Amino acid sequence: MSMCFRQAARRTLLCTASAGSSGSTKQAIKFGTHHVHNNLAASTTILQRDFSAAAKKKQANNGNNNNKAKELTYQERKEAEKKLRRETYEQKQTRLERLKTRRDHSPKDVKRTLFRSWWDKEMMYHNKLQRMAKKEGKPWRVRVAVMVERLPVVTPDVEEWEQDYNDLRDFLETFGKEYPAETGFMFAPDKSEDHVVESDEDMIAGLPFTPAPRETEADASGDVKTLDRQLKTRLYLTIKSDTEGNLSGPRWTLPSTIAETNESLLAAAERAVSDSVGSDLKLWCPSNAPMAVNMRVYNDKLPESFRENYFGEKIFYYRVQYDNTGGDVDEAAMKADDYAWLTREEVVDRIEEERGKHQAKFFHYML
Repeated sequence: MSMCFRQAARRTLLCTASAGSSGSTKQAIKFGTHHVHNNLAASTTILQRDFSAAAKKKQANNGNNNNKAKELTYQERKEAEKKLRRETYEQKQTRLERLKTRRDHSPKDVKRTLFRSWWDKEMMYHNKLQRMAKKEGKPWRVRVAVMVERLPVVTPDVEEWEQDYNDLRDFLETFGKEYPAETGFMFAPDKSEDHVVESDEDMIAGLPFTPAPRETEADASGDVKTLDRQLKTRLYLTIKSDTEGNLSGPRWTLPSTIAETNESLLAAAERAVSDSVGSDLKLWCPSNAPMAVNMRVYNDKLPESFRENYFGEKIFYYRVQYDNTGGDVDEAAMKADDYAWLTREEVVDRIEEERGKHQAKFFHYML
């Protein structure tokens, strides 16, 4: 009620007085949903608040519970409270079991946390190297490395859950919704042959041509020097070379070169590929900016002619894409000792085998 009970009582008294002046002995006054019977002989009028149904029910239950509690002994009350606590605990455990299957309670930011645990340490190490180079007063040499990638040729394999979803969607689209017969919503039944869901094998068999296989001969033989392999994923051109001045000799790496004076990084990237595997490859660079940078400190055991007066190298990585119009590695003009078209996992495995997990982690995130 928007009107307070004091105002209601005042209005009721006024109405009672007016009714008494007219000579009536008893008057019933209706105010909203409240009926108040007033007697002229009464000196006061009392208004009673009409509680809601829920409040009345709660009052009744409390009263019944209080009466029952008075009837129970001390030991019985303890047993009842213990039973209530047990039921509450079991309900809570049941709810927690249900929450385990919900998406909101699944582990979150797992990969992000794992990446940040590596990235933060890597940045601290790079900042430390910057301070050391500045303290010794030595400059950095600029090296440009190139990730030559071949994009996937065919679509990747469908996950099992995704295939189940596609099958269910095809089934529903074919048969439509079904309603009980008594509703009269369903149309007359069609022919059974109109509701046949073809499998992928049946669709392929009905094509006027024979599709190329998703698995090639190179996949079966393990040939890594061809682009006709691993069609469902990306491949990266990897070479085996000692141009980086390695003490252990040639190792697997990406095509790279030292940037010359007054040469742009992109021009140095193009020269790195042509010097390593020839100029027959047709490449496309999506950006003039590098996508990653790493630092390498020169070891004192490296030849003085190679180290010169530099503290180390800043390696800028470019990502370029192989153009499917043609071209491949020119083995006759190749200066590298060996080459291979590898997947990201294969590149990481070879880097880890030669340089350790720390460098392999960098290539894992970069590729």
